[in-house]
Amino acid sequence: MIDTFNINDNSLANQVFYYTGDFSWQVWNKPSNCNFINFYLIGGGAGGQGGAIGAATNRNGGSGGGSAAITYVTVPSFAVPDTLFILVASGGTGGSSGLGRGGLGGISYISTRPDNTLSPYNILMKSGNGLAGATTSATAGTSITAADLILSQLAFISGNDGQTGGNGGVTSAAAPNITPSGIPTTPGAGGAGVTSGGVLGTSGSILSILDFPRISGGVSASSTGATNGQNGYSSRQNFIGPNFRQPMFFMGGSGGGSSSTGVGANGGDGAYGCGGGGGGAGSTTAGVGGRG
Repeated sequence: MIDTFNINDNSLANQVFYYTGDFSWQVWNKPSNCNFINFYLIGGGAGGQGGAIGAATNRNGGSGGGSAAITYVTVPSFAVPDTLFILVASGGTGGSSGLGRGGLGGISYISTRPDNTLSPYNILMKSGNGLAGATTSATAGTSITAADLILSQLAFISGNDGQTGGNGGVTSAAAPNITPSGIPTTPGAGGAGVTSGGVLGTSGSILSILDFPRISGGVSASSTGATNGQNGYSSRQNFIGPNFRQPMFFMGGSGGGSSSTGVGANGGDGAYGCGGGGGGAGSTTAGVGGRG
């Protein structure tokens, strides 16, 4: 804040924090003369699973990564210290070729001190309780529980689970498309599979919602030419620029196309809090999963 000559620093009205490294705590300072504070916490989405490899065998596409849980908090400013510490989660890495599991998405934290033990007696709020990708690549992040609210009894809190990632295509069956569930993030879609006889499946897409685009899956090809899934869409690139008043919505990556005798294509990367797309099945090499 700028207290010289009683001039407020309006740039502090909306502050955005991004991932800068594991246990890299960032400092938040409370603006002057505010009555309520809103925090919006998004965790990291899980990476998509890699596609299956093989020649003249049934091969499945990789599953899409689950999206992260989200927490929205409104709290009176008198109940919040002048300085807090923010830890922003990373997204999970994409799974390797050969049905490699996608990496876990992380959890974002707001703490009264930079505590790497993440003690609940220092944590004011966190984005969720369970990690995206905790059980499989497709597992969604789970929302906060009462045990996570020791320091937030005066806050108005809304917590939402993430959305489960799309299954990979089972041989020639189409990988299901992802229908956004209403929360502002989506999981990744699954990659395409292929049968032992070379019948190609189709990859999953992220369906359009409101004015946001469809994220189409990659195209399968018998030998060469399978295409990667598309990266997810973000309605906001910087959160505080000229598009700040647009609806906040993020989309996961779509699935990669498969190949019967060649290389499967990669899944697309997810946007903030979203899952990566699953890799397509291949013969010599399969596609890797997209990053969460």
